[in-house]
Amino acid sequence: MVTLVYDVVREEEKLLLKAAERFAVRVAMAQVGNMLEMKRWDQGVYLIRTLSHNKGIIAAALAEAGGGVAVNSAEAVATSWNKAWTLARLQAAGLPTPKTRVLFGEAEVAIDKPSIVKAVSGSWGRKVALVSAPEEVKLLLKSAEGEVLLLQEMIGTGEDIRVFVIDGRAVAAMRRIPPAGDWRSNAARGGTTVPQKIDPELEELAVKAAEAVGAFYAGVDILIGDRLYVNEVNGIPEFKALTKTTGVDVAGALLAALVMLEKR
Repeated sequence: MVTLVYDVVREEEKLLLKAAERFAVRVAMAQVGNMLEMKRWDQGVYLIRTLSHNKGIIAAALAEAGGGVAVNSAEAVATSWNKAWTLARLQAAGLPTPKTRVLFGEAEVAIDKPSIVKAVSGSWGRKVALVSAPEEVKLLLKSAEGEVLLLQEMIGTGEDIRVFVIDGRAVAAMRRIPPAGDWRSNAARGGTTVPQKIDPELEELAVKAAEAVGAFYAGVDILIGDRLYVNEVNGIPEFKALTKTTGVDVAGALLAALVMLEKR
């Protein structure tokens, strides 16, 4: 049986349940609330869809402890949630990534062109700033309160491509264009999205990126510059905007892959 593990029912979870109804697939529901007992779960396939990555990591670990299969695995969710860890895995796989420095404290940094400062963990374009001088970085570090930050070269104009990978295949992709006056392309921040053709180069980059963090499925963010750069891998990706933009039944494709996984 496939079990949907969640804390909040979002649009993506609704799409998954609708797909299950269409395909007559039984999906159990397991909500992770404010308390979770540390005991092994029963065997089965568990789709980790928690809004909280901490809840997702622990739930996946408990599923795996009982001999179940967590999608994604505890390690994959933990790795993808930590952007520095993700970049290390991407580099180990030989994939092109933006030049990045990890800032653990009030380090002296030199900046010769606009760069991006972002928290090592975060989503939806939050805790991200564009800087062009060392003084701006120092101010951000002082207000970080011990949080680890990344200082990353800015690639292109901020426009990027989100590729959705399922079990070694790119099933859908969209190009995200920042809104006027902004450089962040996140759909949650008002960015424009258009369908993106998936050519062999794009698919190879996205699939290898998902594999690098051990993700069965993932939303891979690829920056557009003088070449394509893999920027982030999302281990609990949203896909409502992708579904609306491309018309691809992402929920159905993911559910079908989980049913096949269950039969293996």
